[in-house]
Formats: sequence, structure tokens, C-alpha cells
Amino acid sequence: MNDIDFLTIEAMTNIGVIVGITLLTILIIRNIVVGSLLKIAGKTDSVHDDAMVGALKKPLTLIPIGIALFAILQEINLDDTYQSYGELLIKSYFYLAVFWSLADAITPVRDFVGEKYDFLTPTLRNWIFRTLKFIAYLVGVVSVLELWGVDAASIIAGLGLFSVALALGAQNFFKNLIGGLLIIGEKRFKQGDWINIEGVAEGEVEKIDFRSTLIRRFDKAPIFVPNSVLSDSEIINFSEMPFRRIRFNVGLIYQTTPETILNIRKDIEDYVAKNDDLVNADEATTTIRVTQFNDSSIDLLIYCFTKSTRWYDYTKAKEDLILEIIKIVKNNGSDFAYPTQTIHLEKD
Repeated sequence: MNDIDFLTIEAMTNIGVIVGITLLTILIIRNIVVGSLLKIAGKTDSVHDDAMVGALKKPLTLIPIGIALFAILQEINLDDTYQSYGELLIKSYFYLAVFWSLADAITPVRDFVGEKYDFLTPTLRNWIFRTLKFIAYLVGVVSVLELWGVDAASIIAGLGLFSVALALGAQNFFKNLIGGLLIIGEKRFKQGDWINIEGVAEGEVEKIDFRSTLIRRFDKAPIFVPNSVLSDSEIINFSEMPFRRIRFNVGLIYQTTPETILNIRKDIEDYVAKNDDLVNADEATTTIRVTQFNDSSIDLLIYCFTKSTRWYDYTKAKEDLILEIIKIVKNNGSDFAYPTQTIHLEKD
């Protein structure tokens, strides 16, 4: 090979033709073939076929490049050793391209399964398909190693002792991993739930990962809580409550007669029963009762529930109730008490 140029004029011309045909093929695939498939997918109601076409765009582009590399290799005048290495490199390219594309195609399949079948929770579904994606990458790497004559099984077996040593130093990781599996299996909470872990965090569950769970506080600050902590802690899941409670006391002046108090109570009960934002007494306990003689007032307990658990809806329903109570008390000739003191002066 030292006396022969590895590239001749004819070979360079052929390589130029190959590169030109490859670029033209890629343009046709990306703009015509993929474009046509996207138009066909766009006529359906599902978005998953669009995502699948997008996932196919990469392998449809990578295949012509691999074919071009193989054709260019045949045009180059290399000795047998370099020729075999070149062919191995191109085969490795094809292996990696196929499994890389397969891993990318898992994402639209995950979304399709999530829409059609609800027996898997979103978190468990994400974990399963992330594992499948990892397996696709792993199989691709192992296939390339086998292609180069490397015994991947021996390497994996050789890593056994190392894995034992690693496991001893990664006990917390596996503890958190098991904690995450317990959280998913017991369905304590899911993504989007509003939870409270006393003394740890309160907010919306944004992501449940292998090691920790991301909770977004209401001030938008993120908190990463280890799954082992969550699996061992008492968790209040506010998103699971069917209604949201309203409870407060209304202090009436002592001059209010029993008849007036009963009229006020009845008017409030009627308002709660007719209000579409509040839960009817048949669905949840509703209590409007005089509870105690306070220092400066007769206390009337208001205890009911809102149908919506969303913070905005809850505060609006509570506001409407308070404003209505003000009207009811005023219309019945009573008023609200405030702290007062009476001082009696005795003459000597």
C-alpha cells in the first residue's frame, strides 16, 4: 500500500457522486417521505402517530448515511486489515443507529399506552419505559462489543464482584429505590397530587424518580425528598379528599334573642343548601349551631364543605359564605360582637 495511492481520481469522483446521492436521498426522505407521513398522521385525531413518525425520522436519515459510508469504504484502496476494521466500524454504526432509534421510539409508545390503558399509573409507566429504553441502549452496546469479538458476558460476570462492593457503598440508593417502588405500589400519591409531609415539605408532586421525589412548593421552590423518607413518613394527600372543609365561628352580640339566633341559623342553612359551590348536608356533615358563651359574644359554629378542593375555588366559596352571613345577621337585626369590657366603679 505504500507504493499505491489509496485514493485515485476515479475513486474521488465516485465518492463525490456517493456523497451527492446521499445528500439528495436525505433531503427526499426528510422533506417528502416524512412530510407525507406527517400529513397522513395529521388527518387522525391521535397525536401518537405524529410522534411515531417523528421518531422514525432519525433512522430513515441514518440508514442512507451508513450505506454511503460502506460504499465510500469500497472505493478506498485499503489493505485487508484496515478494510476489515472499516467494515466493523460501519457495522457498529448500523447497530448503534438501530438501537438508538428503537430507544427513541419507546417514548411515543409509552404515551400511546398511557392514553389507551389506565391500569398503569403515570409514574409506574414512566419507570417501565425508562427501563426498556435503558435495555435498548444496553443491548446495542453489547451487540457492538460482540461484533468486535469482545465477550460481553465475561465482562458482565467480571463486574459481579465490583457490583457487590458498589452495592455496599450504595445502600442508600437501593433503600431509596425500594422506597420509590413502595410508594408506587401502595399508590400513596401520584404526580400532580398536593401532599404534606409533616416537618419535611408541602406542595405538588412534580416527579417521582428512582432515588428521590421532586415536590414543588407553592412558592415554586423545588424540594428533592429521598424516597426512603417518604416511605417511612406519615403523608397527608390533600388531592384525595373529596371535599374541602370550611370551619369558623361567628360571634353574635349578647343582645341577640334566641328567636333571632334561630332565624340566623336557618337562613345560613338555607344558603348552604342552595349554594352550588357548597356540599349538601346529605353528602357531608354540615353543622350550624350555637356552641358557647364567649367572653364578649355568643358563638355560632359554621361547619361545611366546598365541592371543589382547588384553593381558588375554596377561597371564593368561603368568601361568598362570609359575605352572605354578614347580610343575614344585619337583616335579622343583630350584629357582630367584638371584645369589650365593662368597668363598675363603686362609691366609698
